[in-house]
Amino acid sequence: MSEHQPTICIVGAGGFLAWHVRLHAWAHGFAVRGCSTRRDSLEAIAAAIANADLVVHLAACNRPAEGQTLEDAAEATRVAGQITAQAIELAARQGKAPKAVSIAGTTQEGTAYADAKRFAGEALFQAAGDAGVPATQWLLPNLFGEHGTPRHNMVTATFIQALLDGETPQIHGDNPITLLAARHAAELLLAPVTSSVEPGTHAVPTTHLRHTTVPALLGTLQDIHQGYQSNGALPDTADPFINELCAAYLSHAVPLRHAVDLVQHSDERGSFVETVRAGGQGQVSFSTTVPGITRGNHLHLRKIERFVVLKGEANIEMRKHGSDERILVHASGDAPKAVDMLCGWTHNITNVGSDILYTQFWINEPFDPADPDTFYQEV
Repeated sequence: MSEHQPTICIVGAGGFLAWHVRLHAWAHGFAVRGCSTRRDSLEAIAAAIANADLVVHLAACNRPAEGQTLEDAAEATRVAGQITAQAIELAARQGKAPKAVSIAGTTQEGTAYADAKRFAGEALFQAAGDAGVPATQWLLPNLFGEHGTPRHNMVTATFIQALLDGETPQIHGDNPITLLAARHAAELLLAPVTSSVEPGTHAVPTTHLRHTTVPALLGTLQDIHQGYQSNGALPDTADPFINELCAAYLSHAVPLRHAVDLVQHSDERGSFVETVRAGGQGQVSFSTTVPGITRGNHLHLRKIERFVVLKGEANIEMRKHGSDERILVHASGDAPKAVDMLCGWTHNITNVGSDILYTQFWINEPFDPADPDTFYQEV
C-alpha cells in the first residue's frame, strides 16, 4: 500500500506568502490545491477544502486597491474569513471536513486591518470548532522574502526595488521593526502536518525573528546592493538573516540582470578571473560535462548558488516554482559571467558546445547529506 500523500489547500493562493507555502508544501511532498475567496464560489471552495489534511487560510487584503479606502480593505479581509469559515461548515455538513486549519494572523494592533484579521480568525476558530477540527493561528509580524511586492506594505521589498531603480529611500526616525522571513512563516503554517503543534493562537518563536530598526535594515540592503552591483560580490551569509535578505534581494536583481559580467585579466601566461567574492563560509567545486548532457533540475529553499562556466558553451536555465516564468542565460568560457540561482527556482545547466564543458559552482554552505536542501524538479 502506498504511503498517504497529505493534501494542503491554500485559501488565498495567489499572493506572496501563498507562493512560499506552496513551495514548502511541495518540498515536503504534499499535494497542493488552491482557491480564492474573491473569484471562486462558496461551493467551489468547499470542494477544494473537502477532506484536505490541512487548510491554510491566507486570504486577506492588506492594502486597498485604487479608489478604495482602508475600511474597504478591512471589510474584504473580514469577508474572506467568513467565506472560508462557511466553506468549512459546508464541507463538514457533507461529511468532508478538513483534518486541520492553519490561519495567518497578525501582530498588528489598533488598525482596521488588524481588527479585520482578528475577526476573520475568530470566525475560522468558531467554524473549525463546530466541525471538530483543530485550528492553529500564527501571529505574524512584518514579512519579507523572495518575490515580495514593492510598495505594498512590505518595507524590505520596497527598499530593494528603490535601490535597483537607483533611488535612495527616505526614512524618518529610528523606528524599530520586527521581521520574519516568509520561508519560516510557511513552515509554521504547515506545522499541523509536519510537526506537533497545539491548536490555538501562537506567537512566532523568537529564534525566527529579527528585531532591528528601519535605518539598520536599509543599511544592510544598501551594503548587499552595492557589493552585488559593483562586482557581483555576495555578503557573509553565515547569519541566517543576512542569507534571507540576500535571497530576497537576488529575487529582484537577477530577473533584471541575468548574469554578472566578470573581469578577465590576461597576459602571456594565460588568464585569471575572480568568480566569487563572498564573506563567510561556502563550498567551491567544479564539474566537467560532456556535450549534450544536462546537470541539475533541482531547486533549493535557502541555499544561494553561483555558476561560472570556465571553458565551453552552456545554457543555464531557471524556472520559478509553480510558474512558467523562466530565465535563460547562454554562458561561455570565452566571456566569463556569474549566474546566481534563485531560491525556489529550479535550475539546470546544459553543455551546448562540441567540447567538454568546465563549470565552477559556488554555494554559500558546505554540503550536508543530512540536510541537503536539494529538491528534484524539471526545469
